[in-house]
Amino acid sequence: MRDPRQDDPTQTSRTSPAPGALRVVPRDDDVWEFEYTRLTQTTYDVFHNAIDSWEAGRFEWAEERYRQLLADYPEFIDVYHHLAMLLGEVGREDEAYALWQQAVAIGLGHLPGRILSGSGTLPWRMLDNRPFLRAYHGLGLAVLRRGRVGQALEIFLRLLDWNPDDNQGIRALAVECHFRLRQPRGVVQICERYPGDGMEDLLYGRPLALVQLGELDRAREALAEAIGFLPLVGQELAKSSHRKPKGLHPDRVALFSPEQAHLYWRVYGRHWKRTPGALDLVRQMLGEPPGDED
Repeated sequence: MRDPRQDDPTQTSRTSPAPGALRVVPRDDDVWEFEYTRLTQTTYDVFHNAIDSWEAGRFEWAEERYRQLLADYPEFIDVYHHLAMLLGEVGREDEAYALWQQAVAIGLGHLPGRILSGSGTLPWRMLDNRPFLRAYHGLGLAVLRRGRVGQALEIFLRLLDWNPDDNQGIRALAVECHFRLRQPRGVVQICERYPGDGMEDLLYGRPLALVQLGELDRAREALAEAIGFLPLVGQELAKSSHRKPKGLHPDRVALFSPEQAHLYWRVYGRHWKRTPGALDLVRQMLGEPPGDED
């Protein structure tokens, strides 16, 4: 694994944590956990009060509390992440991006060499790993929004290596990046890491990637499994026009719903359309006639 600290060597933390304030310690042979030695319950109370204020719409008050926490505890990675989300919500995306870079730089700077080289894990189940995993996820999304798909994919693949259980849904983002980079083999590799996964990105990503690789028999088998579990997604793919469902809210989408199917089309439809024969294969599996747009 390439050292992730080399992604952007011009980006460093503006304020360094005090010595010993943050460390990463072994919990098992290949399991490590962040430790925040200075943070007390009182500190977390202030942090959670700031979160409550943000959720109540008191953005300026919350920002002020976040920034004071960072001044007092520059090792507090979760504050960088939450302040970045707040700033992104009010349109200050460049400032948010800089905060995610700072948070990740602090975390990476404290990781032992064996983790950076890919031989250790930072499981989500250990609560103090979550701030760094969240911040790195946030940075990956910010990089992806800037069109740097290859760099975003590297971040997502590292997160999958460090937290193989993938409690964050990173595997779906990795699949999306592989398709955008026209790397169907990478899609199949992600799907093989998570056999039997019910996420539509993987369920339908596997047959699409197999069509792109020319492995049509395997593609039919994978597509039959996908349609069997999430039939509405297949039906959405087979449509000649795609109307937005009423009341669609991307942050509140139910499993097995028309909204889920439509959102899948919005993200992956272009990859199905540019793959010769892919949509007709879906229609064939559904017993429908071929379309005209392939």
